[in-house]
Amino acid sequence: GVLLDGMENTSTPTANTISITPYTRNDYYTSAFAEGDFVESVNWLRLRDLTIGYRLPSKLLKRQKVLKQASVFLTGTDLFMITNYSGVDPNVNGLNAGNARGFGGQGIDFGSVATPRGINVGLKVQF
Repeated sequence: GVLLDGMENTSTPTANTISITPYTRNDYYTSAFAEGDFVESVNWLRLRDLTIGYRLPSKLLKRQKVLKQASVFLTGTDLFMITNYSGVDPNVNGLNAGNARGFGGQGIDFGSVATPRGINVGLKVQF
């Protein structure tokens, strides 16, 4: 092949010397290695969900006639993780039935990203 650098249709095209790294291709993991090459002993501790709430005092709500109860809350999702895993996240799987030609999840997380951290704030009221 040649590079697309404007010289490809001349008598001296630039030769393509860019190597292709096989591990970035989807079909690289289908038969090149044994399953044992990907087995890890993994431990992890994750704070998946944490909700902190505060109910407003009834003395504060008695001043107005609309609300009977009210509370506010803060919820955090995937706040932290401690692990010895060599990948991004031991709980993700980038190879699933949707992108592996219907094979189902094979436990390889190439191309995957960790679950994003989320913060939610809310108000719960009762009229």
